Amino acid sequence: MARPKSDSREKILCRAHLLLCRQGFKGTGLAQIIEESGAPRGSVYYLFPGGKEEIAVEAVRIATADSVAFIDATRQASRTARQWVTALLENCSRNLQDSGFTEGMPITTVTLDSVPGSTALSTVCREGYQSLVSALQKGLEGYGVSSPEQARGLATLLLCALEGAMILARAHQSLDPFQQIMPHLLPLLPE
Repeated sequence: MARPKSDSREKILCRAHLLLCRQGFKGTGLAQIIEESGAPRGSVYYLFPGGKEEIAVEAVRIATADSVAFIDATRQASRTARQWVTALLENCSRNLQDSGFTEGMPITTVTLDSVPGSTALSTVCREGYQSLVSALQKGLEGYGVSSPEQARGLATLLLCALEGAMILARAHQSLDPFQQIMPHLLPLLPE
């Protein structure tokens, strides 16, 4: 009789994602990931021989892929660039508020506390940001921003504004930063 497939890997990565969002890489211990995931200690070492760093790299990759998928899905559901960006900002602000202002994006928290100290984390964070900018650029081009350079610059500005708003919102425990940037971002977008 075949053994049922373990869901330990998913549990570990799911819990690591949440902890990285809240605490960053340095603030999250491997023992905490193991305990809170409920995964057997031996499974963690078997599945992730590179330890906490390997878990964090994979969690950032998954979070990046999920964010890119959300950017694309929201793009498909929005008639205009302004609706699209509004939906993206509202989703991020709602998620932050729902967490009690404790969770950011794991790519941000990991970048802030571990780059450039870890080559693996530096690489995954850089690639993650490149993927996010590319997804935003593709969306902007789909809304009619004709120049790839202009679309890339605007995509970078949008990501910087979003990341900055999330950091300020966490610091102030308020959604005011999102509300303050919206009237300045939307006029930059095609109608």
